[in-house]
Amino acid sequence: MKKSNYVGHLAKAPRDFNKPNFNLGSRDMVKALINASFENQGGMVTNTHRARLPALKHFISFIKTNTSVKRLNEIEKQHVVSFGEFLKNNADEELLSPATARDYLSHVNRALAQARGDEECVVNATRDLGFTPKSGIATVDGAVKEGLHEKVLPQVTPDVGFVMQLQRTFGVRFREGALLDASRVLEELHRGRAPMLLRGTKGGQPRPLPVDSEEKYRLLVRVAKFQQSLAQDSLIPSHLSFKAFQSDAWRQTKHADTSYLSHGERKHFACEAYYQLMGVRCPVKAMVVHGKKHHQYIARTLNISEAEAKQRDYDARMQISKLLGHHRVSITNAYLG
Repeated sequence: MKKSNYVGHLAKAPRDFNKPNFNLGSRDMVKALINASFENQGGMVTNTHRARLPALKHFISFIKTNTSVKRLNEIEKQHVVSFGEFLKNNADEELLSPATARDYLSHVNRALAQARGDEECVVNATRDLGFTPKSGIATVDGAVKEGLHEKVLPQVTPDVGFVMQLQRTFGVRFREGALLDASRVLEELHRGRAPMLLRGTKGGQPRPLPVDSEEKYRLLVRVAKFQQSLAQDSLIPSHLSFKAFQSDAWRQTKHADTSYLSHGERKHFACEAYYQLMGVRCPVKAMVVHGKKHHQYIARTLNISEAEAKQRDYDARMQISKLLGHHRVSITNAYLG
């Protein structure tokens, strides 16, 4: 049977938990974890078991790529935390839906708990990892602070560093930053045209890339010089696929500081854009609850009516939503609170 279609079999009971892969009847970590799920479902190929398969394969692939773990017995809670953060970052970057990211973590939790016979490696999406609540409204500031940005930047390769800076300065997604052709953007600017972000955007929708500060312009010049020196029109090394580059960037930044998540650069951009547009801090920065409480806070701070505060907040969020490549105000809740 091909590995990709493997749905599991029951290991001999009782299992000896001291044996490799917890005695789950396979030397292959993926198959052993699938067997654990199968056992958890009473030896039935249920819909739950079927739904778990892609999550378990994804998890073991992540473990093999990012750690030296060779057996399920060697997996620790920290590895599951790391996988959860990876899922969270992918959900933030819109490579996965937030619901899928939560489901994948839950599937891994259940299969691993069955494999181990305990809950030692269970990781909670909201409590342990600060996933955006199901309401879609962030309650924690996820922006990468200046100090963390400055700490990680010198420890990564120039290509990864430039993507970090593009995310922070322009609010682009990781993929958009990686695929940006800085020379083309500068050429458009020099011709007096408004540059557009074309590659790697969600749904292939081009959007304006405002170059409205000296800092943004200087960054583009540095990126363009770097790309020209390698005769490339993107930041992805010629020998790597986008996916491999993304994995490599993940490893490099995590090695520099385990708390770093690249999407936090985009969150920084959104929070700063809000402050520039409004003159007051967004909910996660002001530590004020989203909605009416925050509108009252805006009204007090700016000495305006609550109705005007609400309207200004809406307008600012709409503008930021467009800068981030969206058309809905609600999406800003995950960034600003």
